[in-house]
Amino acid sequence: MKKTTAALALAGAVATSLMALAPTASAADGCQRDWLTTGRQDTWSTVQKSGSGCHDVQVVEASAPGGAGGDSYRARYVNASGAWTWASRPYQWIPNGSYPVNKYILVSDLTTGRWFGVAAYNYVGGAVQVAH
Repeated sequence: MKKTTAALALAGAVATSLMALAPTASAADGCQRDWLTTGRQDTWSTVQKSGSGCHDVQVVEASAPGGAGGDSYRARYVNASGAWTWASRPYQWIPNGSYPVNKYILVSDLTTGRWFGVAAYNYVGGAVQVAH
């Protein structure tokens, strides 16, 4: 009995570990999701635009530090010439929380494989989950 209980506990721990290590995958809407760390008016972490069903880069979850309840966000991406450029959409205020796809679009129709990141206007070290 003790061996069975120990084996079940071990199997549960292994399954939990594997789930924790798995990358954020596509949701039911077909969008790839990734967490990015935001810099203050600059990008800290970047990711390549996926070839998922999403055409746009959009914030689906935001977590800004500083107690203001949110921040303004804007995207930067690598253009066709290989230079980092700001997206044409200006900074937009997004409260901390989770949101459906298509609510907060930062870049429309970004080409698959292009690198992009998200900058926060006010605070450094926040995080956003983007669907792309």
